[in-house]
Amino acid sequence: MYWLALIIVGLVISWIATVWYAKGKAIWGGWVTLLIASLLGSWLGDVVLGNWGWMIKGYNVIAGIIGALIISWLWALVAPKAGAQTASK
Repeated sequence: MYWLALIIVGLVISWIATVWYAKGKAIWGGWVTLLIASLLGSWLGDVVLGNWGWMIKGYNVIAGIIGALIISWLWALVAPKAGAQTASK
């Protein structure tokens, strides 16, 4: 159940990040890389921020959301630059 909650949080945040952060611009790797960043962020948020808030079978949902938002936002900031560098070569 831990992993299922983590994947659901990652998927939802990935969808939100695709709509919100991308805003019509192409991000290097597209929605797949945002999905990977959101899943990584939801796991890191749970591990780093600890056990508090809304818990589902040992998974901290609020910390997972915070972590997924931050990591996917950072990826959306870095990825356009990476895509522009590879396109110019």
